[in-house]
Amino acid sequence: MPPSGTKRSRVMQVGARATARESRLRRTIGALLVASAALFGVTHSTPAFADARTEARTHFKKGMDAISAGRYDDGIAELQKAYELLPHPNVLFNIGRAYAESGELEQAVVYYRKYLEGNPPDKDEIAQVVKNLEARIKRQQLARDAALSAPPTPTPNTPAPVTPAPAPAPVTPAAPVPETSDIGAARTEDVFAESIVTASKGTQSPLDAANSTSIITEQDIRLSGITKIPELLRRLAGLDIMEVTGSQTEVSIRGFNQRLSNKTLVLVDGRSVYADILGATVWQTLSIGVEDIQRIEVVRGPGSSLYGADAFNGVVNIITKKPGEGRNGVAGGYGSQATTHGSLWASGRDGDFGWRLAAGYDYLPRWSREVPNGRADIVTGVGDQVESSRTIRLDARGTRRLGNLGTFGIGGGLSQGSVEILAIGPLNDVVLPTFTATDVTSYFNGDNVDVRVFWNRLRGTSSLNYAYVGESLSPSHVEQNIVDGEMVLKSKMALGGGVKNDLRAGAAYRYKNVDWSYLDQRRIEHHYALFLHDELKIAEPLALVADYRIDWVPYLQRFQQSPRGAVLIHPSKQSTVRASVATAFRKPTFLESYLQLPIQLPVTGAAHVSEGVRSEDPGFKLNAERILSAELGYLNQESEFFVVDTAVYYNRVSNLIQLADNRPITVGDISSAGAQNPETGLYPVALGGWDNQCQAYNVYGGEAGVRTFPTEGLDVYANYTLNLLQQDNSNCTAEQLSRIVDDQRTSKHKINAGVQLRTKPGIDGSIDFHYVSSQVWAEQVTNFVRQQIEQQEFKLSDYTLFNARIGYRFLKNQADVSLSGFNLLDVRHREHPFGQLVGRRVMGMFSYRF
Repeated sequence: MPPSGTKRSRVMQVGARATARESRLRRTIGALLVASAALFGVTHSTPAFADARTEARTHFKKGMDAISAGRYDDGIAELQKAYELLPHPNVLFNIGRAYAESGELEQAVVYYRKYLEGNPPDKDEIAQVVKNLEARIKRQQLARDAALSAPPTPTPNTPAPVTPAPAPAPVTPAAPVPETSDIGAARTEDVFAESIVTASKGTQSPLDAANSTSIITEQDIRLSGITKIPELLRRLAGLDIMEVTGSQTEVSIRGFNQRLSNKTLVLVDGRSVYADILGATVWQTLSIGVEDIQRIEVVRGPGSSLYGADAFNGVVNIITKKPGEGRNGVAGGYGSQATTHGSLWASGRDGDFGWRLAAGYDYLPRWSREVPNGRADIVTGVGDQVESSRTIRLDARGTRRLGNLGTFGIGGGLSQGSVEILAIGPLNDVVLPTFTATDVTSYFNGDNVDVRVFWNRLRGTSSLNYAYVGESLSPSHVEQNIVDGEMVLKSKMALGGGVKNDLRAGAAYRYKNVDWSYLDQRRIEHHYALFLHDELKIAEPLALVADYRIDWVPYLQRFQQSPRGAVLIHPSKQSTVRASVATAFRKPTFLESYLQLPIQLPVTGAAHVSEGVRSEDPGFKLNAERILSAELGYLNQESEFFVVDTAVYYNRVSNLIQLADNRPITVGDISSAGAQNPETGLYPVALGGWDNQCQAYNVYGGEAGVRTFPTEGLDVYANYTLNLLQQDNSNCTAEQLSRIVDDQRTSKHKINAGVQLRTKPGIDGSIDFHYVSSQVWAEQVTNFVRQQIEQQEFKLSDYTLFNARIGYRFLKNQADVSLSGFNLLDVRHREHPFGQLVGRRVMGMFSYRF
């Protein structure tokens, strides 16, 4: 490992002079104007249409209004346009019903059968409708055949031929309109309205959520050209996205991002995917690719009241495409430095059983090399110093409908390969030459109960990426097995007087079994939790939401409580004013709780021992990190052409866990902690580990965003995030104050803006612009002169990112070719003081769906 002075000098040079930044900014603005002008030109030279969901929603409303007015042809045409933009089974049903009402029974049967192909819950009822309509068609056909075959009526006398006057055309009597009981009631609900499941563990409108929420749609994913899942989140207000290595992207919400970020809970279809040993999400271990995602839901603000310990400042829930839905396909891409992405998937249905299979391969190079060629004084953990990650993935899921009882699902995933991460403390650059991550998940969803059980397993080896000759690469082996179960009881009641109650009560259990060379021993923990969600709609404009969860944390040997309350006022049906107060916590991870790792120092034969269970104080316990949050938000979806989302918030964060101060070993400690390690041959000269910060942080922030959907033209979005942080050192001693510095914890200003274009001739385009202001980081480093760990300031300059994609769809939209670029202006920058130097990446992609 290079001396800390070398690293500090490298990091302190991060960024450019003010004149260089101004030049980059001018280039960025110029490029944005040029690209915007180009997209504007394409938009006005070819017919374009706005966001697919919004456009489909508009056609659906027009169609249903026309059908209600008796203009069946116009209504059916509008519904067909809605289905072409965004298929939904209820649209097929309404088309079939409109044909039935207009007397075109044959066409009605065609669309009812298309509806039944999706295996809907009411399939038996609609199958009977089809049977009745076919019987009516048969009776009508028999009546017509009988009329045609009847002999003409004879006449007794035949008069002289007379030239007849033209007879009026025969009038065919209108077919009787079937009764509603014969064709089913119209599906008038807004099937294209946005809905989320993460904010309450149940389907609801974002207007009814107790937290601020954001959604990344399937269209956003496809048009972005991005193949790294966490990078998709950069466009959202309040999100902190940090490229650390080529394969490591850290995500946090409303600040407090870090290496191995551990304050945002990441879920896949409600299943937690973080590595319990670290408390962080290693994104490359997921068994899904971007092509498998239907949407991504983000809840901004504490979520421990429903999800427990790790939903400290928010939740990211990746919703995958359902088994049995969608088409089959293949996608592949190749780009800068041999960056490679490949995916293939298949989906099908056989009656009540639906299935989906997916597989993929990804290769990601490092942004920059840490070890140049020809270093004779360095040994490396892996031979390829360009590779950051190489993974293969497999995923298989299936569901079976159990009549009116509900749906049962089962599936599993596998991800295998290598990955590079920037860890914490002195273990900065770490590689996992081999890892295997698997999951097996089963669930049942019914009207009144949801049950889910899953098993996550992670196995791998790790070492430092490099070390000086004669020093250890600190190799390790890790295996974690997690079994998690949860049951939720659901009840919706009308209490009279217009009052409605939505109640959810649940229990959860999590078993953790971790065996890691860096820990003192194999560790097993049993976690238990009870939680409650209650939503009371007192009147049309007012709703009250209360959540409460209690978690048993075995390391702390005590319960942790997480309440949340919210008041929602709806000035109109499509707008909400929200006020909420919540608390959350983050429990110490296995790394922080049970670490036992000797770290070789530059002094020959000397080691610094990092330990969680302190040898001189075995009863020492870390406290859980805490957050108290208050938020006032406003969401307006009144218009079909734009959405406005704003929020202001206050967060009080305390007890953050950091590296502890060095504890020198004295003569009295030799018997317990100062003996030579027989495996490494090192003598400990100091003890370390973890401790809670004495500092607390008051964060005042705001988010403002708008997304517009012009009737013809562009889908445009823009948002701004403000974070003002005040560091409170009032609980720190004079000695502690001598070792800490001010820490901003996040950038003060973030701006995101972008446009999306989709045209009928098949041209697709997108532009995304991101600006992040400068930030002062406080990172802990080892001062070998003073023999202690202390904080040091590292200033990162502001930076801009300009990403774009241009694509073309052909073969009736089945095939797609595109070219996408990340950081196209090549604004070289670091997003963390110790991170790699981020540059430009370009990738060409091809996909085919069938």
